[in-house]
Amino acid sequence: MKPPDQPEKGIFKDASGRELTYLRVSLTERCNMKCVYCQTGNAPNDTRPQDLSDSELLELIGAFSILGVDKIRFTGGEPLLRRGIVDLVRNTRTIDNVTLVGLTTNGLLLDKLLDPLVQAGLNRLNVSLDTLNPERFKRITGVDCFPRVLKSIKDAVESGVFARVKINTVVMRGFNDDEVHRFSEWGIQTGLDIRFIEFMPTRHSAWSEKLFVGEKELRENISLPLEPDPSTRHNDGPAKTFLVPGQPGRVSFISAVTSSFCDSCNRLRVTSSGEIVGCLFGVSRFDCRPYLGGKLDTGEIAGIIASHISRAGFRRTPSERSITDDRPSMRGIGG
Repeated sequence: MKPPDQPEKGIFKDASGRELTYLRVSLTERCNMKCVYCQTGNAPNDTRPQDLSDSELLELIGAFSILGVDKIRFTGGEPLLRRGIVDLVRNTRTIDNVTLVGLTTNGLLLDKLLDPLVQAGLNRLNVSLDTLNPERFKRITGVDCFPRVLKSIKDAVESGVFARVKINTVVMRGFNDDEVHRFSEWGIQTGLDIRFIEFMPTRHSAWSEKLFVGEKELRENISLPLEPDPSTRHNDGPAKTFLVPGQPGRVSFISAVTSSFCDSCNRLRVTSSGEIVGCLFGVSRFDCRPYLGGKLDTGEIAGIIASHISRAGFRRTPSERSITDDRPSMRGIGG
């Protein structure tokens, strides 16, 4: 296939005209926690496809950068279980057009890897944390490491590297819904961005309406004078972000169940085995692995990717809802 003309940054679009500038890359399906809403744990999975190698990942990211993607986020599973994660971050930062390299982690291994990752060029960080109660943390995650995760968050804030460390909190009735005010106060006072995520109906999550808490109820329970953050008014992400005037932190809501983000979605996802996923709750996928490993040059890979993703139907239309009847595996897609 003839390589595409080298496009200017940010002009790669899907069939609906939405610019695609953000790629979420799952590095592994493995995890060192067993959270109640995910249930991935350490259980062996003999049918799990082999993860892309570092060189294949960098080929793929390089192809996306040609197409205008400038933000990469590494996810999982737990991405810090990936051997060579520091080198992968460092090499990603050297790719033309890539200016933002982020990581979403449960924080369990962050204490030893934070400094090397920062030195490698990591400049965005999300930590998943669903409770501020040590005993509840153990019940939700299956591990007894709350102090270690909390210290890593504190160290990340004090490093001064990240514009804001973001805390991803999935709220479930009867598990942690009584902590939303405490979480909010903690974030507002310490400069964090607490991101309350509506519990989504994914595979193995045991989702039910009884466990679900929507954004409207969450905002009522926070009981703080929140005002929209004007600096995020034109962001393409799904989060609705608020602040308390005069305080350093923020509170955000990611409400995929009660709202929809398809009209402005700027992101694609890649599984750890090399499948491009058009939508989180969608069935369209394209396997890139056959084209990687030095078989084609980066421009040719970019052309193949563009030809698939720009096809009508690969991504859902702007008028559709974010949540569908499909049930994605979060460990496979990476959220």
